[in-house]
Amino acid sequence: MASEEPEEYSSILQLVLTVLGTVTAMIILIVGITMASKYGPQPQHQPLIIKIHAFSVSGLNVSNLLMATNWDITLLFANQNSELEVAIDRFRSLLYYNYTYNDPISCAVTKAIHLGPKKQRVVQMKFNSTQCGEEQPFLDEKVLEGIKEDEIKGEMSFGIGMKLMVSYRTGILGWDYELKPDCPKVHIGIESGTGNGGVIFDQPKECLVPLRD
Repeated sequence: MASEEPEEYSSILQLVLTVLGTVTAMIILIVGITMASKYGPQPQHQPLIIKIHAFSVSGLNVSNLLMATNWDITLLFANQNSELEVAIDRFRSLLYYNYTYNDPISCAVTKAIHLGPKKQRVVQMKFNSTQCGEEQPFLDEKVLEGIKEDEIKGEMSFGIGMKLMVSYRTGILGWDYELKPDCPKVHIGIESGTGNGGVIFDQPKECLVPLRD
């Protein structure tokens, strides 16, 4: 009998520990789900806002394959959430001519961005051949002809492509997303014969930033 009692106590202890472990895990899970639903970013309330404020081009020259051309874009990155911090890793952006998103014509590299709750930052993107590195984007003959024709007309359109690795954090909680902002086409005026032009928007052009594709 004496030898059976320790085994019985051991079995009871194991059962109690198992129940406590299960209850603890359930509590942690419920608290995690509750906290995520309360503080986590929601598709209908994306914390990150991106707006295009200004766009300019200088040194536009098709004859040298745009190697000396500079595109400067002013954007606003803002965090409209009062609880979350937003961190964006260093990222590369691509510039597209007209309405074609098949092949980019230039590149820009932007340093990492941190936005505290209810904070915003103006970011200057500089697109040029240096930002693309040793391997330059292939420029199709049709694209070069189109740019040349638009320069004579005095107006042209561009699109911006971005892929962002974004982290949302509050306390010990965090959520990571790969975002692909959908920015509107930008129409700019060009001074014929100078290769220079641009536009400053009275109402900034807002990019759509879906949390999920």
